[in-house]
Amino acid sequence: MTRGRNNWTCEDDHKLKVLYKLYQGQPNLWRIISHWFPKQNSKTCRERWIFHTDPAINHLPFTYDERQYILSRVNQPGTTDWVVIADELSSPQARRTSLQCKNFVNNRQRRIEGEVKRLTDQYKKSGDRMSLGFILN
Repeated sequence: MTRGRNNWTCEDDHKLKVLYKLYQGQPNLWRIISHWFPKQNSKTCRERWIFHTDPAINHLPFTYDERQYILSRVNQPGTTDWVVIADELSSPQARRTSLQCKNFVNNRQRRIEGEVKRLTDQYKKSGDRMSLGFILN
């Protein structure tokens, strides 16, 4: 099986966890680990660990309170520093990543835009201009 540069398998993730435990604290940790992954470089190994493989990451869906907190922070002007938002959501036992927070907001925005487009198209077809005005405002 051939794979692209950044495709990671479950076996690769397991190997990354073992190697991280083995070499943790070593200088040039990610360079050492990347030697075990011919198609990856030190940056991609580090990013895979930070955003996906680290056992401290909470992979469960966001709770209602977490969603509300993220949305309240995003609605404040100039506060889309995803790292800060993720740090504020995280606990020592369950860390949220900046990528999780950013993807949550972007996916939610895409869903909302898709729904608005669907409703707008539906009302355009029906010819009900009063309802269309409600959707567009």
